[in-house]
Amino acid sequence: MVRFEKQASRREKQITDRLKQNSVTPSMKRLHFTIVEHSDSQARTSASPLLPFLTTLLSLFTLLSCLATPLLAVAEQPQKVCIIITGLGGMPEYEENFSRWGDQLEAAFQDELHYTVYRMDGRQRKKQEIIELFDRISTLPQLEELWLFLVGHGNHDGSHYKFNISGPDLTDQDLANLLDALAHTKTFLIAATSASGTLASDLSHANRVIVTATKNQRERQPPLFMSFFLEALTSAEVDTDKNQRISLLEAFHFADDRVASWYETKGRIQTEHPILDDNGQVRLAGDQPAVESAQQGTLLASVSYLSAAPEPDYHSAEAEQLASEAMAVERDIEDLKFRKDQIPESEYYDRLEKFLIRLASINERIEQLEDNR
Repeated sequence: MVRFEKQASRREKQITDRLKQNSVTPSMKRLHFTIVEHSDSQARTSASPLLPFLTTLLSLFTLLSCLATPLLAVAEQPQKVCIIITGLGGMPEYEENFSRWGDQLEAAFQDELHYTVYRMDGRQRKKQEIIELFDRISTLPQLEELWLFLVGHGNHDGSHYKFNISGPDLTDQDLANLLDALAHTKTFLIAATSASGTLASDLSHANRVIVTATKNQRERQPPLFMSFFLEALTSAEVDTDKNQRISLLEAFHFADDRVASWYETKGRIQTEHPILDDNGQVRLAGDQPAVESAQQGTLLASVSYLSAAPEPDYHSAEAEQLASEAMAVERDIEDLKFRKDQIPESEYYDRLEKFLIRLASINERIEQLEDNR
């Protein structure tokens, strides 16, 4: 939600939960038997008459615990998993955007949707670690849904898409291996990177939704698609069918429209055109004819939900309007960070200062309105 206080990073702890192994060692107290026998002036120990019975009982308990362990492990296996991989940016300002968006995704899926979330920071995590996680996820016996987010910089070498991380990059073939291993599981790939458009066709498949921030490999500028996608999760107007939930399809349409409007308002050439491929049968894009409403109801993306429709955050129309203005300023800051290497350094910091002052002023006014209600 857009709130008047500054959004601090929600990542106070890294997601380091690992998939539980299929063995659990039960915690058992040791049984101590103290047997005291008297013999003139000497003391000696011997077996208690109860010892054979207790030993048998203990062995039986241990056996039952071992038999129950696989059932316990299976019951605790996650059924809905979200993997968020943030990648290299090349510049600190880029990585600030990527990290912030990753934090917001983590909060949405972990705190609100209660998915099992695995956060992988591609600045530290190597390809082998990510592949090992993919392999473990693909063997989960009760997995119902997998959401995979790529947030960072991507490129295309003419043959393959690559997501930039430390060391060898993550490739389209790595992604295909994971998704193909989950052919009977509902899977959702949201590639919020540059040059990601080829994934929509290369990875298209039944029981799968692929969302890319660009329409092809030639759109190489850092996209703002994820910023608008995250806004969709907290905007009541996104719930167009008024069912009190926000679907992936609704979030995509909102982000797609807002991306186009943003570039038009700024008077700039649009360098990103999002695509959604659903079930390997329907392709949605801003420059293609819209799908009929009746057909949209049959799409996997239309019945896959990202959040409940949010309640209004503020108690006055003015505060709501100011909140929208604050979000717009935050997006201007994100865009400015992506363009730092294109403008003189002094101009960059002058613009950044003006944005921050404007944002602080808006937040202060919202706080006053909320306090005086």
